Parts: sequence; structure tokens; C-alpha cells
Amino acid sequence: MSREQVDISHSIDILKSNLSEIARVSEWAGLMGYRCPKKFARKFLRHFSCRPQTYLVYVRIKSISHELRSEKKSNFEIARKYGIPDEIALNKFINYHLNCSPTDLKYMPEKKLEEKVEIFGSKVR
Repeated sequence: MSREQVDISHSIDILKSNLSEIARVSEWAGLMGYRCPKKFARKFLRHFSCRPQTYLVYVRIKSISHELRSEKKSNFEIARKYGIPDEIALNKFINYHLNCSPTDLKYMPEKKLEEKVEIFGSKVR
């Protein structure tokens, strides 16, 4: 089996286990063994009926929100872990996708957080 023939159904497992190293679809495609990110994106879309970029953002948001709420790391440390330059960029990322700041997310009631993430996640399904 050539490196490019890695089963696309394993892509989500690979993403979740390597989330701190994957900030772009091209990096994800590389870990899957694809030289061409577009080929990976087409196969992913065909298999999961969702664009890989949308799914990547969804998983990153879930993971970042979990870390913001449970870890004692600074926003800067969390941002750097996920390949985001700094806490200002983290703020923009969270605000763009969830319409709230990381601090709001941190202290938000669990039910409201789940609703926000689920609303964003509805784009994934």
C-alpha cells in the first residue's frame, strides 16, 4: 500500500491524536500521507460530506474550549499549543467562530457552551 492510499476513514482519529501539530489542512494531509492537500480535501469531502477545514476548526474549538475551562494554562500557552500566534489571535479565532471571548467561554455555563459549540458543529454534519 503506497503512502497516498491511507484510508480516509482514519483521518479524524489522526487529527484528534495530532491536534497540537495540525493547524492547516495541508499539515493534516501530510500526516495522512497525501502530497496534494486538494486530493485529501476531495476524498475527505466525499467520505464525510464535510470540508476538512470546517471539521478541523470544529475539533480545535472543542479542544480549546475544554482547555480554557479545565486547565490552569494561560490563554497565550493554549494559543501556542494549537498553532495560534498569541492570545490576541486566540481571541479573534474564538470570537469569529463563537461570537464570544475566550474569557467568556471559560466562565460560561456548561449548557450554554454546549449550545454554542453545537451550533457551530451543525455545519459539520
